[in-house]
Amino acid sequence: MSKCFRTAVESLGKEGDVLFVGSPFTCLPFAEFLCYGIRDFPLKPFFMPSLESSKIRELVKDEGYGYQLGGLKAGTDYRIVTLLGGLAIPKYGVPPKALKESIDCLPGRKDTIAVCFQGSLRSPDWTSTFQFKYLIDTDLAVTME
Repeated sequence: MSKCFRTAVESLGKEGDVLFVGSPFTCLPFAEFLCYGIRDFPLKPFFMPSLESSKIRELVKDEGYGYQLGGLKAGTDYRIVTLLGGLAIPKYGVPPKALKESIDCLPGRKDTIAVCFQGSLRSPDWTSTFQFKYLIDTDLAVTME
């Protein structure tokens, strides 16, 4: 997953800010994980919980621990927006059109990447609202023994 994300980001350009947008709690660890794949790119990563652009926080590299949630701080040039699949979970109920409006108000020329599991961002509501440059969809299989 991280290699696919790295390849996608590399093809879009490796400068500016990258904004991860996801549901609270469940998506933040995935954003931190995906940062590892682009750790050597000159991009600044940020995280926005759901529709709350006033709560954008920087993701900072903490040697020996990985990426951690930093302080409130908006980026200045969101070059890449990465939507995480938790946004499509019914519990959070993030309407794609409202999210697009929120993201469009942020600074920067934005290319959009979707990263999800089990096709959560493949529905027409999401694919017709966002013009994904890349959609990285991962399948999971769980067995309990």
